[in-house]
Order: sequence, then C-alpha cells, then structure tokens
Amino acid sequence: MLASPLVLVGADKGGVGKSTVTRLLIDFLQMANRAVRVYDTQAPTGALKRFYPDIAEIIDIRDVRHQARLVESLTEHDAVTIVDIKAGQLMRTLRFMEDVGLLDAASRGEARVLVLHLIGASVASLSELEEVGPYKNKCEYRVVKNFINASNFFQENPRFSERYLGESDAGREIIVPRLDPLAYEAVELAGLPFSSFVFDEPARGGEIRPRSFVLRGYVRTWLERSWTNFEAAGLRSFVAPSTEKI
Repeated sequence: MLASPLVLVGADKGGVGKSTVTRLLIDFLQMANRAVRVYDTQAPTGALKRFYPDIAEIIDIRDVRHQARLVESLTEHDAVTIVDIKAGQLMRTLRFMEDVGLLDAASRGEARVLVLHLIGASVASLSELEEVGPYKNKCEYRVVKNFINASNFFQENPRFSERYLGESDAGREIIVPRLDPLAYEAVELAGLPFSSFVFDEPARGGEIRPRSFVLRGYVRTWLERSWTNFEAAGLRSFVAPSTEKI
C-alpha cells in the first residue's frame, strides 16, 4: 500500500477558491500534528510558496516527469500529500492517474486518494460534476462549496442544483463558510497561514503591526467552522497514519 495519503484539490473552472481551500486543509492537518507535503501546479509561479515556503513545491502537472515525481513520492513516507490543481487541469489529472493505475490501486485499497472538487455558482462549474462521474467511485470524493466569496450556489433554485448534485454527492459536501473580506485581505497582506495570523505570529514581510483583534477573531471563528466541516466529512480519518487505521 502506498504510504502517503493523496488529496487533490481542484476544479476545471477558475475562481472557485482552490488555493484558499488548500491553505485551510494544510492548517487543519498541521494543527492535527500531521506532516504535510504540498505540490502547487500553478507553474511557474505558484501562490502557495508564499505562505508555505518550507513544504510547497511548484510542479507542472502536464509534464510526465513531474507526474512521476508526484506519484513516486507517495511511496517515501506517510506525510499527507496535497496537490493544488490549477484551473482547467482537474480532468487531465484524473485521467493521468487512471492511465498509470493509481485510481485502480485506490479502488483496491492499495492507495488512498481523496478528491476535493470545488464547484462554483455557474452552470459550467456544475457541469463538471457529470464529467468527473467515471472517476469518483474509484476514490474518496467530496464536493466543496466555498462561500468565502458570497456565492449562493443557486439556493433560490434548488431543483436546478439537484439536477447536477444528486443525493449521493449532496451527502458528501463540505461547506467553507464566508469570511469577512477585510479579514481575508489582512491575511493576504501578511502572507501567513491562516492559523499563524490568528496566533499573531510575525510575518516575513513588512506587515504593519499590531494586527486587529477583531480581524483575527473573524479568521479564528471562520477556521473553527471550516475545520468542523472537515471533521464531519471524515477528513481526519482519511489522512490518519496507516498505523492508526482500524
């Protein structure tokens, strides 16, 4: 069995908050004392390197050499491997993982693969749910609704939403609640992980201090609510070390 659990955070539609959810997940795992390794596929720049310079590596998920480095790294140790997939590359990534046999290994219990599929408030984004259908039964799969940008995900038209999001997927949703825009902006300016901002740790840049108690409080409450939803979706159990599995 491949030692490292693999979590893919992605969507083919842009602007749905993939990097935000990846950062939330990293903080969640680190607070649970899990070692984390991160691949940012937004080559050649990447946004995660700014927040996690010690654990984030930029790769081109379209490059076979980088694909090989990613998959082969899963055999090295049981740190949780997270891949932040750039817009437009989710289906391509799932296809390559099926072609090399990784998804089949996951379906046999020889690997642990979890897809966090972010959807946005657009028909194009919801249509991705149909495209990913052939793959999601070979791995763990969760739909993520990121309300941080105040999207309502067609809540006024539930029948339309249900057309794409059936009962099976609705039971596997993760909700990321809305965060006050000023609080989110303050974290961006600090260039720190969300939890480091809450704990008022020093920034690497020239951020103005002290930080607002109110903004830190908003971020703390948002983290707690988001992490509660991660727990409810079974993420802690999925990434538990192999020795802790029942």
